[in-house]
Amino acid sequence: MQLTINISNEQLFDKILWFLNTFKSQGLEIIESSKKDLYKSDNSQENVLNSFRDGIKDIKKLKDGDNSVLYNGSLDDMMRELR
Repeated sequence: MQLTINISNEQLFDKILWFLNTFKSQGLEIIESSKKDLYKSDNSQENVLNSFRDGIKDIKKLKDGDNSVLYNGSLDDMMRELR
């Protein structure tokens, strides 16, 4: 699981980070990033089209009853969620 929080107050950030660090021994991984890092992504036209094509392929697989697509529900359930 992953959680992203934005903290604008530096003192509060330090306190929360200190608190979260106490859970590292239990397996918590902390990845710090600046706001500009969060907006970096490769949204080139080619990658957007490839993602869209992959989604269409997955929908076709679901329609054909292929359960290898990672979705817990029917095609109808998925389409309802997209509306």
